[in-house]
Amino acid sequence: MRKLSEFIGKPLFTRAGECAGTVKNALLAKNLKTVRAFEYFDDQEDEHTLPVGSVISAEDALMVRSLAEKGYKDAVSAPFGITVYSETGETLGNVCDFLLEENEVKALLLTGEREVPAERIASVQDALIADLSSPLPLRPKRNAPPKTKRAPAQRAAERAEALRPKAGSTLLTGKRVPENICDARGN
Repeated sequence: MRKLSEFIGKPLFTRAGECAGTVKNALLAKNLKTVRAFEYFDDQEDEHTLPVGSVISAEDALMVRSLAEKGYKDAVSAPFGITVYSETGETLGNVCDFLLEENEVKALLLTGEREVPAERIASVQDALIADLSSPLPLRPKRNAPPKTKRAPAQRAAERAEALRPKAGSTLLTGKRVPENICDARGN
Protein backbone atom coordinates (compact mmCIF):
# COMPACT_ATOMS: atom_id res chain seq x y z
CA MET A 1 0.00 0.00 0.00
CA ARG A 2 1.10 3.54 -0.72
CA LYS A 3 0.18 6.91 0.72
CA LEU A 4 -1.37 9.53 -1.53
CA SER A 5 1.02 12.18 -0.18
CA GLU A 6 3.91 10.23 -1.76
CA PHE A 7 2.72 11.49 -5.17
CA ILE A 8 2.40 15.17 -4.21
CA GLY A 9 5.35 17.29 -5.31
CA LYS A 10 6.78 14.69 -7.70
CA PRO A 11 7.74 15.67 -11.24
CA LEU A 12 5.83 14.31 -14.25
CA PHE A 13 7.79 13.01 -17.24
CA THR A 14 6.61 11.73 -20.62
CA ARG A 15 8.16 8.62 -22.13
CA ALA A 16 10.22 10.95 -24.34
CA GLY A 17 11.86 12.38 -21.21
CA GLU A 18 10.06 15.73 -21.33
CA CYS A 19 9.21 17.23 -17.92
CA ALA A 20 5.51 18.09 -18.03
CA GLY A 21 5.21 19.63 -14.57
CA THR A 22 4.80 18.84 -10.88
CA VAL A 23 1.95 17.02 -9.11
CA LYS A 24 0.05 19.34 -6.76
CA ASN A 25 -2.91 17.21 -5.66
CA ALA A 26 -5.18 14.34 -6.61
CA LEU A 27 -8.80 14.23 -7.70
CA LEU A 28 -10.87 11.60 -5.91
CA ALA A 29 -14.35 10.28 -6.62
CA LYS A 30 -16.97 12.17 -4.58
CA ASN A 31 -17.27 9.21 -2.18
CA LEU A 32 -13.44 9.33 -1.67
CA LYS A 33 -13.06 5.67 -2.59
CA THR A 34 -10.96 5.96 -5.79
CA VAL A 35 -8.30 8.25 -7.21
CA ARG A 36 -9.51 9.55 -10.57
CA ALA A 37 -6.72 11.91 -11.65
CA PHE A 38 -3.74 13.97 -10.58
CA GLU A 39 -3.70 17.75 -10.68
CA TYR A 40 -0.38 19.21 -11.79
CA PHE A 41 1.08 22.53 -12.83
CA ASP A 42 3.53 23.15 -15.64
CA ASP A 43 6.47 25.58 -15.93
CA GLN A 44 4.10 28.46 -16.77
CA GLU A 45 2.10 27.59 -13.62
CA ASP A 46 -0.94 26.56 -15.66
CA GLU A 47 -2.96 23.84 -13.95
CA HIS A 48 -3.86 20.58 -15.69
CA THR A 49 -5.37 17.20 -14.85
CA LEU A 50 -3.92 13.83 -15.73
CA PRO A 51 -6.04 10.66 -15.62
CA VAL A 52 -4.65 7.98 -13.29
CA GLY A 53 -4.72 5.53 -16.20
CA SER A 54 -2.05 7.61 -17.99
CA VAL A 55 0.50 6.95 -15.25
CA ILE A 56 2.91 4.17 -16.25
CA SER A 57 4.98 4.14 -13.06
CA ALA A 58 5.51 6.23 -9.96
CA GLU A 59 8.73 6.11 -7.99
CA ASP A 60 10.92 9.21 -7.74
CA ALA A 61 8.90 10.73 -10.60
CA LEU A 62 5.64 9.88 -12.37
CA MET A 63 6.13 8.49 -15.87
CA VAL A 64 3.11 9.05 -18.11
CA ARG A 65 1.89 7.66 -21.44
CA SER A 66 0.37 10.92 -22.63
CA LEU A 67 -0.70 14.28 -21.29
CA ALA A 68 -4.25 14.08 -22.68
CA GLU A 69 -6.54 15.90 -20.28
CA LYS A 70 -10.05 14.92 -19.32
CA GLY A 71 -12.73 16.81 -17.41
CA TYR A 72 -13.82 15.44 -14.04
CA LYS A 73 -17.13 16.88 -12.93
CA ASP A 74 -17.80 14.01 -10.52
CA ALA A 75 -14.48 14.35 -8.67
CA VAL A 76 -13.16 16.45 -5.77
CA SER A 77 -9.67 17.52 -4.76
CA ALA A 78 -8.23 15.26 -2.06
CA PRO A 79 -9.50 16.82 1.19
CA PHE A 80 -6.28 16.86 3.21
CA GLY A 81 -6.93 18.48 6.59
CA ILE A 82 -10.72 18.01 6.60
CA THR A 83 -12.17 17.26 10.04
CA VAL A 84 -13.59 13.77 10.55
CA TYR A 85 -16.51 13.21 12.93
CA SER A 86 -18.24 10.04 14.06
CA GLU A 87 -21.99 9.73 13.48
CA THR A 88 -22.44 10.74 17.14
CA GLY A 89 -20.55 14.01 16.61
CA GLU A 90 -17.26 12.98 18.25
CA THR A 91 -14.20 14.52 16.59
CA LEU A 92 -11.95 11.71 15.37
CA GLY A 93 -9.21 13.92 13.91
CA ASN A 94 -8.22 15.51 10.62
CA VAL A 95 -7.29 13.68 7.43
CA CYS A 96 -3.48 13.52 7.13
CA ASP A 97 -3.25 11.07 4.24
CA PHE A 98 -4.94 8.32 2.26
CA LEU A 99 -3.77 4.69 2.04
CA LEU A 100 -3.99 3.44 -1.53
CA GLU A 101 -3.95 0.07 -3.21
CA GLU A 102 -3.59 0.76 -6.95
CA ASN A 103 -6.02 3.68 -7.42
CA GLU A 104 -8.44 2.53 -4.69
CA VAL A 105 -8.53 4.29 -1.32
CA LYS A 106 -8.40 1.66 1.43
CA ALA A 107 -8.25 3.91 4.50
CA LEU A 108 -7.92 7.49 5.70
CA LEU A 109 -5.06 8.30 8.05
CA LEU A 110 -6.04 10.79 10.73
CA THR A 111 -4.16 12.91 13.21
CA GLY A 112 -3.50 11.06 16.43
CA GLU A 113 -2.28 7.92 14.62
CA ARG A 114 -5.82 6.77 13.79
CA GLU A 115 -7.03 5.04 10.65
CA VAL A 116 -10.58 4.91 9.31
CA PRO A 117 -11.37 2.28 6.65
CA ALA A 118 -12.73 3.80 3.43
CA GLU A 119 -15.89 1.72 3.72
CA ARG A 120 -16.71 3.71 6.89
CA ILE A 121 -17.06 7.02 5.04
CA ALA A 122 -20.72 7.97 5.32
CA SER A 123 -20.64 11.46 3.77
CA VAL A 124 -18.30 14.25 2.73
CA GLN A 125 -19.14 17.93 2.43
CA ASP A 126 -17.70 20.58 4.77
CA ALA A 127 -16.66 17.77 7.11
CA LEU A 128 -16.33 14.03 6.76
CA ILE A 129 -18.68 11.74 8.68
CA ALA A 130 -17.50 8.22 9.50
CA ASP A 131 -20.09 5.58 10.35
CA LEU A 132 -18.65 3.65 13.25
CA SER A 133 -21.92 2.13 14.48
CA SER A 134 -21.49 -1.22 12.73
CA PRO A 135 -19.28 -3.98 14.23
CA LEU A 136 -16.05 -3.09 12.36
CA PRO A 137 -14.09 -0.93 14.88
CA LEU A 138 -11.95 2.12 14.22
CA ARG A 139 -8.45 0.66 13.82
CA PRO A 140 -5.22 2.15 15.09
CA LYS A 141 -2.65 2.98 12.42
CA ARG A 142 -1.17 -0.25 11.08
CA ASN A 143 2.60 -0.07 11.26
CA ALA A 144 2.70 1.63 14.67
CA PRO A 145 6.14 1.29 16.28
CA PRO A 146 6.35 -1.06 19.26
CA LYS A 147 6.36 0.51 22.70
CA THR A 148 9.86 0.62 24.13
CA LYS A 149 11.45 2.42 27.06
CA ARG A 150 13.16 5.62 25.93
CA ALA A 151 15.08 8.33 27.67
CA PRO A 152 13.06 11.50 28.49
CA ALA A 153 15.11 13.53 25.99
CA GLN A 154 14.37 11.01 23.24
CA ARG A 155 10.64 11.07 24.08
CA ALA A 156 10.64 14.88 23.96
CA ALA A 157 12.38 14.85 20.56
CA GLU A 158 9.85 12.31 19.25
CA ARG A 159 6.93 14.43 20.52
CA ALA A 160 8.39 17.53 18.84
CA GLU A 161 8.76 15.60 15.57
CA ALA A 162 5.18 14.33 15.82
CA LEU A 163 3.90 17.90 16.19
CA ARG A 164 5.64 19.08 13.01
CA PRO A 165 3.26 19.38 10.05
CA LYS A 166 3.40 16.41 7.71
CA ALA A 167 3.03 16.47 3.92
CA GLY A 168 -0.64 16.76 3.12
CA SER A 169 -1.61 17.73 6.66
CA THR A 170 -3.15 21.07 5.71
CA LEU A 171 -5.61 22.26 3.15
CA LEU A 172 -2.88 24.37 1.51
CA THR A 173 -0.66 21.46 0.53
CA GLY A 174 0.09 21.75 -3.16
CA LYS A 175 -1.67 25.11 -3.43
CA ARG A 176 -0.07 28.36 -4.55
CA VAL A 177 -0.69 31.50 -2.52
CA PRO A 178 0.11 35.11 -3.46
CA GLU A 179 2.03 35.83 -0.24
CA ASN A 180 3.64 34.07 2.72
CA ILE A 181 1.30 32.63 5.31
CA CYS A 182 2.32 32.99 8.96
CA ASP A 183 0.76 32.01 12.27
CA ALA A 184 0.28 34.40 15.19
CA ARG A 185 3.92 33.91 16.25
CA GLY A 186 5.30 34.69 12.78
CA ASN A 187 6.16 31.07 11.92
